[in-house]
Amino acid sequence: MSDFQVSPELLAIYLEDARQHLESLDHCLLTLEREGPDSETVATVLGPLHTLKGNSGMIGFTAIKDYVHRLEDVFSRVRDGGLPLGPEAFDRLFAGATALRDAIEQASRDGAEARDLGPERIDLERMAASASLAAAAGAGEPGEGAEALAAAEASGLSPSPAGRAERRQDARYTAKSSVVRVEFAQLDHLLNLVGELIIHRTKLQDLAKSMTGDHAEREISRDLRAAVQQVAGVSQQLQETVMDVRMLPIRHVFERFPRLVRDLARDTGKEIELILEGESTRIDKAIIDEIGEPLVHLVRNSADHGIEPPAVRVTNGKTPTGTILLSATQESNHVVITIMDDGAGIDVGTVRRKAVERGLLKPDEAISDRDVVQLIFSQGFSTRESITEVSGRTYAIPLSSVVESLKLRKEEIHTVAGREALRIRDRIVPLVRLSQLFDLPETEGAGVREYAVIIGRGDKRVGVVVNRLRGQQEVVIKALDPAVSGAAMGMAGATIMGDGRVVLILDVAALFDGKRLAGVQGRLTAAQEA
Repeated sequence: MSDFQVSPELLAIYLEDARQHLESLDHCLLTLEREGPDSETVATVLGPLHTLKGNSGMIGFTAIKDYVHRLEDVFSRVRDGGLPLGPEAFDRLFAGATALRDAIEQASRDGAEARDLGPERIDLERMAASASLAAAAGAGEPGEGAEALAAAEASGLSPSPAGRAERRQDARYTAKSSVVRVEFAQLDHLLNLVGELIIHRTKLQDLAKSMTGDHAEREISRDLRAAVQQVAGVSQQLQETVMDVRMLPIRHVFERFPRLVRDLARDTGKEIELILEGESTRIDKAIIDEIGEPLVHLVRNSADHGIEPPAVRVTNGKTPTGTILLSATQESNHVVITIMDDGAGIDVGTVRRKAVERGLLKPDEAISDRDVVQLIFSQGFSTRESITEVSGRTYAIPLSSVVESLKLRKEEIHTVAGREALRIRDRIVPLVRLSQLFDLPETEGAGVREYAVIIGRGDKRVGVVVNRLRGQQEVVIKALDPAVSGAAMGMAGATIMGDGRVVLILDVAALFDGKRLAGVQGRLTAAQEA
């Protein structure tokens, strides 16, 4: 960070501008991956990258500036035909774009760079070195390219695809903005309306003064009514124009979904095409900020629950590629947003069976299929027999309580006083399995890994056994509904991730109290039997 203090206002402007340039980067990558190499497509992103590089340097974010400069160099090589892009290259570039977005969001929030872009920068250097190596080999001069590639390999900083995936943050899909860009024509119209309003206000003031003069009362009354009508007309126009300034094309919401669907398709092993319609439909900026997360959740459900795997679709006489339609239409004074997919649809029989199991329906209760389908909107309702990464739950632990985390081996787990425990550096640490505590399905089979997150409270230690570590992330803690809140349920609160998933935050104090742990399990059992 440079030695001058960057104002919050300047950071906000930088962030808003950077988000638009990052959208251009995502759009370029999606187009290249879908349609193949095209110099014109690459040219559309070089300008935004150049601007982002300059803005980052001006604001003092030198590491971001350096990374964008290297990214700019890679795209220049792609444009000139010196760097072909294959599936692995696209994965690296998409992961790099995500890391860049995270770095910019965090730096803009904190006023200083914190996100390390070193591994992603090495990825770009390796890609450029590979291109140099290929060019040198073609020219019969193998030295320079090979040395560059060897230097990049020797660094050891290039992350694995799994590592890059674990660092991916879903917040990129739902970033909110406090800035609204306004066209000059709208501002000019606003200024003209304000000028007219001032003129008519002055006329009203003069009329008020003349009420004590020698003018006839009837003439003054007529002029007053005319002035009031003029003020009313200008005020109405002013109100409509101000409201129009708040309106933005819903494109600002929709443009985040092509990247989301692309990532979901790769995560689930499916082929999915996203169709966007009505992107020019205008909607209030405040609503745009509010509908982002719900739409992300619905689109994820379509990809996870709706669209079938390619082999299943072909067996059912469908094309291997599924389709998700996201559209917006203006109906009277409402905007109707529709999400449709050509997947398997909702299995009414399964919904009815699950509703009976949960006590939402009686076995012999006769209601229409349409009403049965509405039950899927009940809190916590799911027809999944097993939880997937896309549709399932994860848990969060306050970082201040985490001492360390380690991989578990079965032979390291001992039984002490009827309870599982782990020996760590001559210390016995009792274990708590979240799967048993919350009655979750166990993951079994060869190759299944388990981890212990060691929690500390004073000089006490407890190991929380989980089947996956997702990394750390800043979150906003939200209070739970009174029906499920309280330490007896083992939860201190919840948070909403960028993709719309709800993540429960564990009550650390309960993990150290045997009675409270028993209370969690007792209430859970009672809730299931009710």
